[in-house]
Amino acid sequence: MAKKKRFNYIRKQLAPGTWFDVITALISFLMMMACLVVSTLMKGQGPMTLGAIGLTSIVIAIYTIFNVFSVDRNPDFNYLPATMAGVTATSIIFIWIILLLVGLYY
Repeated sequence: MAKKKRFNYIRKQLAPGTWFDVITALISFLMMMACLVVSTLMKGQGPMTLGAIGLTSIVIAIYTIFNVFSVDRNPDFNYLPATMAGVTATSIIFIWIILLLVGLYY
């Protein structure tokens, strides 16, 4: 008879650096939202610090992407939250690119 495969009910541990990736993606998202809200309230005439916050949001999102995808994968760890943080940071970059292109067009 063939051996039955046993299912392991022990949860996999989170990968090292997962919380850092999630927190940096969240900070980047919050900075982007703050820039959008303040810029909308000031009718597009925001101060220079608003641009600095936006640029910092982009840099943090790029750092999160490099940090998530440069890790060696080990099957003993759970990489789902870190991967979700990387996807979120990638979408933040795409949103910023779209906003910059719209701003240059109008």
